[in-house]
Amino acid sequence: MTDLATLQTWMQEVVGGDAWTLDEAIASAARHGVDCDAAIVGSERLAAKQRLEIYLLSYRARLLECLRAEFPVLRRLVGDQVFDLFAGAYLGAHPPSSFTLFDLGAGFADFLEATRPQPNDGRGTLDALPASLARLERAFAESERAEGVEAGTDAHSPMPFDIVFLHATRLKRPTSLKLLLLDFDFSDLVAAVAAQRPHEMPRPGETPVAVARNGYRVRMHKLEPWSFSFLALLEVEPRSVRDVIAEVSNALQASQGRIGAQLLAWLPFAFDAGFVMAG
Repeated sequence: MTDLATLQTWMQEVVGGDAWTLDEAIASAARHGVDCDAAIVGSERLAAKQRLEIYLLSYRARLLECLRAEFPVLRRLVGDQVFDLFAGAYLGAHPPSSFTLFDLGAGFADFLEATRPQPNDGRGTLDALPASLARLERAFAESERAEGVEAGTDAHSPMPFDIVFLHATRLKRPTSLKLLLLDFDFSDLVAAVAAQRPHEMPRPGETPVAVARNGYRVRMHKLEPWSFSFLALLEVEPRSVRDVIAEVSNALQASQGRIGAQLLAWLPFAFDAGFVMAG
């Protein structure tokens, strides 16, 4: 009889490693000195190895189900068959190693980018679309999970009334804010999938995006270059708006007065959307 520790190690390798087929699971058993027929109780209807195969297939199906749930827009765009090919290849290359299924899709976008046909056609082309969309959908999942403005007492602090007071304000961004510089405009596609209506292919083009949560609802917002730069320069620790305006002005070659005026009009929306918090 194989000892319990060896059986546990073997099963962990089978369900949590890269032994995705029955032959691989049996080979893994041999490496650990496990006799499948002795370790697993069979019956007249199902032999021990058949029961093991059912377990393997069920576990893999559960992982695929999790990825389908996390990336519904990508799945809708490419279709079930292609999505499952993407997901199956990802799980084979990166078997789960975390205690939580939340971490399962963390590397999916990077995997899709790394496995694009080579040589690839660069940014904004059809073969770049799956990775870019997966990055956006992962940002939704991370924003939903992170601590946001709902946890703070200052999320809806009074707005500055003039440019002088604005410059003295200290702001920070919540960890629920995710900034992305995407190769496509996915706005219409995301809205169409959410409304369960027909959709068109996303338009290529550099698209600054904020994924943010407020009122426990996650939304995607397209940004202007100046507001994207402003949010990118903010940190989770408070920063002086005066300093950030100066950096944005220098980066975009725009006057500080112009950036400050735009910021004054935009901040009420930024607070309401969950982009910023008062420091």
